[in-house]
Amino acid sequence: MMPPRLDRDYLPAIGLGITQIVGYGTLMYAYAVLLPEMAKDLGLSLSEIFGILSLGLFFGGLVAPVAGKLVDRFGGRWVMTLGTVAASLALMAMSQVESRIGLFALILLAEGAGMFVLYNMAFASVARLDLSVLPQRSISVITLFGGVASTLFWPLTLALFNRFGWETTWVILGLCSLLICTPIHFYVLRGPERTAATPKPANAPDWPELTGQSRKQAMLWMVLSFIFSGYLMGAVMTLWVTNVQDLGHSVAMAALAGAVIGPFKTVGRFFEMLVSRNLYPLVTYALSLGLMLLGFVILLTAGVSLPGLLLGAAIYGMGDGIKTIARGTLPLALFGAKGYGARLGWISFVQLGINASAPFAFAWTTQTYGGWWSFAVMALCLCCAIAAFCFIPDPRKAPA
Repeated sequence: MMPPRLDRDYLPAIGLGITQIVGYGTLMYAYAVLLPEMAKDLGLSLSEIFGILSLGLFFGGLVAPVAGKLVDRFGGRWVMTLGTVAASLALMAMSQVESRIGLFALILLAEGAGMFVLYNMAFASVARLDLSVLPQRSISVITLFGGVASTLFWPLTLALFNRFGWETTWVILGLCSLLICTPIHFYVLRGPERTAATPKPANAPDWPELTGQSRKQAMLWMVLSFIFSGYLMGAVMTLWVTNVQDLGHSVAMAALAGAVIGPFKTVGRFFEMLVSRNLYPLVTYALSLGLMLLGFVILLTAGVSLPGLLLGAAIYGMGDGIKTIARGTLPLALFGAKGYGARLGWISFVQLGINASAPFAFAWTTQTYGGWWSFAVMALCLCCAIAAFCFIPDPRKAPA
């Protein structure tokens, strides 16, 4: 049994882990099931409706620096609580969409509000709290929970749609977000916060920060690598089912394979937690990119068979799970805790500003060339991410 102080210190990470399951399940994964069905009723093509989603993601990128600065200044409690309320109302209002303009407005609102409640703001919020648990450890715990979002919400959303239709499904998903996430954010993010005078925990790793030109160089190559490795994320979340169907599988089998990704994200994150004391975040990030690329290679070479599809999904899921941790811990290791929330916000701004086009671009690729070629382009993006990673300076080897 954990000591009372340690138990309380893990509570924010556990609570935020639960809200990330619901947040990603409702604000990201549900689109893969519901948007193609909405397109049929609204008279839109697949590329048109995912183009609207791309604009929503771009708007979210514009909002992200504001969210990061607010967390740095006021902490995450009110930022994440009010963001949850706004996102939940937008999801429920999706049930009333009757035109592309209404859909466009509500997706903009949902994705803008989502930047106040998803991973980056959860990382920044927990890093602000004065806890004996290291921020890197809390980030690992948060992502450990979030890995099951696709496992729960792809099959759940499909079941709700088959039973009630997309209108009622959006209402249920919005209520789920409102009733679960709002009280958790309000409760677990209370308490004292770190200041400049707060001493580091005794078990904090002594990682040097980059300075001068190396700092600028690291930011450039890290963001470029994040852009390439993240470019396929929105496409996987929203087009996985469609692409896997193009490989010759049924929609139920595609949803099953997508559900496999989630548990293996958790497997990857659990592995990272076991070895994180011995792994520098640059090593963690390299491992994640290698696993993700291997998963796509298996999908492209053996994805037409069920064993190949499930194996590719599992290995990709492990890499993606570890990458989510590295996305939070690598900027912290390279640049330090000062301005961490704003830094994550600006990284999101650049990354989402470019990556927002991914759902539209990959939907067009799928529609024009098929799911196999869509997966092939995703693999190429990972190759570019690995190339950019190789230029990130390691502060442990930089001259003093």
